[in-house]
Amino acid sequence: MRKLLAYAAIYILWGGSFLAIREIVSVVPPFFAAGFRFLVAGLILILWSRFTGAFELTARQFFNAALLGFIMFACLYAGLFWAEIRIPSGIAAIVSALIPLWIYAGEVLFLRTQRATLLPFSGILCGFLGVALLALRYRGHQAHARSAAIAILVTVAGTLCWSVGTLLSRRLSLPSPQKLNAGWQMYTGGFFLILLAFAAGEYRFLPPLPILLGTRVLVSMAYLIVAASIIAYTSYVWLIAHDSPTRVASYAYVNPVIALLLGVTLAGESISHRQGLGAALVIVGVFATLMGKRTPRTKDEDPRPRPKISTAGLS
Repeated sequence: MRKLLAYAAIYILWGGSFLAIREIVSVVPPFFAAGFRFLVAGLILILWSRFTGAFELTARQFFNAALLGFIMFACLYAGLFWAEIRIPSGIAAIVSALIPLWIYAGEVLFLRTQRATLLPFSGILCGFLGVALLALRYRGHQAHARSAAIAILVTVAGTLCWSVGTLLSRRLSLPSPQKLNAGWQMYTGGFFLILLAFAAGEYRFLPPLPILLGTRVLVSMAYLIVAASIIAYTSYVWLIAHDSPTRVASYAYVNPVIALLLGVTLAGESISHRQGLGAALVIVGVFATLMGKRTPRTKDEDPRPRPKISTAGLS
């Protein structure tokens, strides 16, 4: 039962976070909203770690965590929150599913922990063909079409940043336990996002306090902080320690399906035939890439990868 609930958390809670982001950015400026989310979520994890047992945090580990917080949380979520003003939440979720494809390519080209085999390579081609179909779908008003295509490209760039951080984290000394590592990455990422919000002048566009404290904003932000950042994350870490990494990685192609369904049923987002085909190609590509990966193991090493926040899912 516990395993079933943990899978439900990473499938449904992470999948639903894209719609929650869209609800927030319809009211609150995107960089400020993203920064507030991760400042609060990171602080909760840091305090939780501080008062529930021993922890390790050297100056070097703090710097490394802050670096990953900038590369991953600040860069990815600045783009994702900004993009969801311009594209449906389901499309943002589909594009975000490219992360496993980038990671596999990095493992082949830079880390040399994977071999370039046919199935994952075909998956990468499928995935990027699907994204191309999504971007080319917008044929309406020229300005809207250009804005949507740029938003998709910005989201792709964000997934690349997250993937670079994931690969980089395997070479860095990071805080321990894992929730402290996650907390510092989220907190520093949120700090950089708030700085970006002030640099962009978003404070001039914050809605009045009654709107900020309205049900729509509070419920969506509470969902992102508690459900997506705390509950789903801890469920993911627990699953990595208790189940097959390949099975746990299935969230990468389940989350977009959940996000699409929620966007259509709850937010009235529409999906064209071309979008449906593009989405299917991305999901098939992610599935093929994950299924074709081999787990690297060395003679003296546990074959299961150690859980890191940088391998956690979106969003």
